[in-house]
Amino acid sequence: MNERKKSGGISTGTATETKAPHHIGEELSLSKPHFKNIDKQIKILKQRGLTFDDEKKAKKYLLSNNYYNIINGYSKYFQKSPDSDEYRKNAQFDEVCNLYFFDKEIKQLLLNAILTAEHHLKSILAYRFAEKYPDKRYAYLDINCYDSKQTLCVIKTISKITKIINTHVAIGKKHRGKVKNDIKNRKEKDIKVGNNSIFYYVEKYDDVPIWVIVDYLNLGDLYYIIYCLPTNLQNKIAFDLCGFISENIPDFNKPFQPEKMLSFIRNIKETRNICAHNNRLLDFYCNASSKYFKPLHSKYEKGCNINRKSVYSTFLSLQCFLSQTEYNILHNSIRKRTRNLKNKLTSITIDEIMQLLGFPDNWYEGKKLEQKH
Repeated sequence: MNERKKSGGISTGTATETKAPHHIGEELSLSKPHFKNIDKQIKILKQRGLTFDDEKKAKKYLLSNNYYNIINGYSKYFQKSPDSDEYRKNAQFDEVCNLYFFDKEIKQLLLNAILTAEHHLKSILAYRFAEKYPDKRYAYLDINCYDSKQTLCVIKTISKITKIINTHVAIGKKHRGKVKNDIKNRKEKDIKVGNNSIFYYVEKYDDVPIWVIVDYLNLGDLYYIIYCLPTNLQNKIAFDLCGFISENIPDFNKPFQPEKMLSFIRNIKETRNICAHNNRLLDFYCNASSKYFKPLHSKYEKGCNINRKSVYSTFLSLQCFLSQTEYNILHNSIRKRTRNLKNKLTSITIDEIMQLLGFPDNWYEGKKLEQKH
């Protein structure tokens, strides 16, 4: 019986050599994994040193959860080394499950906070853009309302928004046609029209205000719109965010430069995608470092070298987009989950886990922040 040696994973059965096309005129030899039942999976894990307090419970857990996600995704942190399938002394299956659940909880907490930050950003963008172009129909579809140096990005952004509008207008028309057919057989008062707001504004005003369209945009769309805006509009948006920064960092002195704001939004967007798609957050790093923002980073870098690609850095940057209460709730919630996980680990320390997210050692020992209502 052959086993695949990768991230503590187990092949699902005996391997059969097959030939698969790789490039034209070239073939690549691959091993095809076969099914292994749960009893065999547990047996191999035990042979590698993973202990089970309750095998019956473990079997039920593996049956109802994706084995690949649990074992291949999270058991590797309990192995003796990255190149070994052997587990550390006293490593337990329950630890792996608790780590998986911890990662899931942290993703949900961050996603909720990021969605709140996104809501604030949408509101500020809509207000400032409408203020700048109060009488211009579909101003966000006009290339002249953006920075002339960002032509390619502007064209892509306008194309994306146009597609959103056209899609929802088409849906609205299709739904309206169905409603008209239903009215022939039912009383009109019983019909739930349910037309979307884009269709409503197009039909009634031949214009969709930006405060309506922003609700159909994701954080990536917001990032590119703000990135393409004229500098004066970027400055106004960054200035409006200073209210959040002042709440979280009382000794903050303006300004908050647009390029730093945009670098924070970019990394928040990347982190959001990991959380929203339920990918593993541990070991995740953004593609680029956020800009150094002294009022924020100097507060936390004492005795700690902050990796500005890390989840921890993104977590800190949310202070620029959340109220003090909103951020403190996030901070306290992550702190509570971290302390809970600490009490459930035996073969690995909580600091080893938190380092995978970029958090400094003993972060969880910090004080609970006040949550004002």
